[in-house]
Amino acid sequence: MRLNTARRICSVLAGFIITIILVLAGSAVAGSYEAIEIVPTRPDVTVRLLVIKANTKPSTALLLFPGADGTKHFGEKDGRFWVSNNFLMRSARDLAAAGFIAVAVDAPSDQSRGMPDQFRTSPPHAKDIRKVISYLRDKHRVSSVYLVGTGKGSLSAAYLASVFEEAAIGGVILASVYPPSESGEIDFADIDNPVLIIHHLYDECRATPIQGAFDLKKRLTESPRVDVVVVTGGSLAASSPCNALSNHGFHGMEKPVIQAIKDWISGNAVPERIGR
Repeated sequence: MRLNTARRICSVLAGFIITIILVLAGSAVAGSYEAIEIVPTRPDVTVRLLVIKANTKPSTALLLFPGADGTKHFGEKDGRFWVSNNFLMRSARDLAAAGFIAVAVDAPSDQSRGMPDQFRTSPPHAKDIRKVISYLRDKHRVSSVYLVGTGKGSLSAAYLASVFEEAAIGGVILASVYPPSESGEIDFADIDNPVLIIHHLYDECRATPIQGAFDLKKRLTESPRVDVVVVTGGSLAASSPCNALSNHGFHGMEKPVIQAIKDWISGNAVPERIGR
């Protein structure tokens, strides 16, 4: 009996260990490149990037601007990279697997406590990201860049698109967007890139109502293409309404949203509504 029990315990432990190995191995794209890279952008200022790409040689980069204050969304511990629960961060490896270079952008070193809205819509922010794009061109041979923001990160993506004239900007992707402000921080009429807006129909965060997505579309008068994708369905919320594991962060709808992003960048039509 003792021998059989010991064998059963060993078998269970072996399976448990294999499961752990598979989970850890599955946390990265097979054969992928992952690194935290630091880019000097202004005098005595640097910006950290988490760069993820699969074993191919993608030339299109997605600059990911997560929400909230834009800081502490990724890091390294015990030789492994970790990411926050933010929609863009937890989807970064899947975006890389879809054939893109996923580049998560941290707050600059002089905004280490987080980026207020005023910084996200400021010339220093634009200068930082211009340097980041130049760096990606040189080091990773990037030829096309998409600005991707969620929540308050959509302020960064929209502002940068409104002031950039770089031909390399292929488009702008805004998720769970803040309603357009009338105070003039962003001139949406200056955005002349294609724009994809993705928003959950039942986003219960008070700061990001679904109507904001449609209001924003009306303001993008110079964009050659504006698509709005409304998301329905998903998993039960595991966070507060304005945090990532809720409808606000497309909890349980990550794969369909990523597919819509991939299709849109590829120039394919995207549905007006996805979900169940």
